[in-house]
Amino acid sequence: MMVPEDAIRVKLLNVAGTRLIGEDAADAQPEFDVKVKLEEIERRTGEAVFNFKMTVNTKPSVVRFDVNGIVNVSGGSEYIEKILQPDPDTKVPSILHRIYQQAFLSFFLLSGIINAPPPPPDLISSSVKSELVQPSEGEEPSK
Repeated sequence: MMVPEDAIRVKLLNVAGTRLIGEDAADAQPEFDVKVKLEEIERRTGEAVFNFKMTVNTKPSVVRFDVNGIVNVSGGSEYIEKILQPDPDTKVPSILHRIYQQAFLSFFLLSGIINAPPPPPDLISSSVKSELVQPSEGEEPSK
């Protein structure tokens, strides 16, 4: 799906990388796993705002990356619902691709600083465990 550049704005608020093993971490070839929590915090006409938290871990435990932030989505309600729907092929909503695209740049730089292997650029398509948090029953999103 083609997503206009200005329709989704990702703002990273906190980024952390932790090397979990000793000196030879950069030579390790771990498997990466990503978990994402996306929570709608506000919806108005033509705009929705989400909090997100993303954690990337490795097996074996070599490195861990964490990022959280805010995503602003501009567009009609149909557009907003469309970017939240999982892609039939990858099972990943397009909004998560945009979040990971921003986070990956930080993860890549952090991996060089802490001498750890970076996650792959296409990780979000291959191993996402996501949670889209809906408002509680009887609770309406902010308008």
